Amino acid sequence: MEFTQKFKEAVDSLTAETKANVTELRYNVENTVKNAVSEAKDEVELQRNHFKSTAERIQAKLKGPFTLDKVQADVKEEANILVADLKTTFNRNADRVKGLFNEASAKVEKQVEEVKEEVKKATSKKTKATA
Repeated sequence: MEFTQKFKEAVDSLTAETKANVTELRYNVENTVKNAVSEAKDEVELQRNHFKSTAERIQAKLKGPFTLDKVQADVKEEANILVADLKTTFNRNADRVKGLFNEASAKVEKQVEEVKEEVKKATSKKTKATA
């Protein structure tokens, strides 16, 4: 009877710890998703402001006398600005996504290690109980 009781306690302990670890993992995943949404909202706001300033800059260029040299210089300038903006946006977003995945990966790895340790503890308790 004592063996059965100790085994039941070990299983109950393992179950409770596993539930706690799963709850923490779910919490970490939810926070990672919230962070991703927040980052996306920040990026949308940055792009909105950028489009507004770009529209104002282009509208200013559409005023005044037009010469071939002025038009060519404006087109070249806008092309350079577009390429620079695309590079900046890509790098910023790549760093954000990389950071989110690294953070999530680290949290998952931590949870996996904790679960392995708990299983190892429960297994050693079971082994000791049978001995």
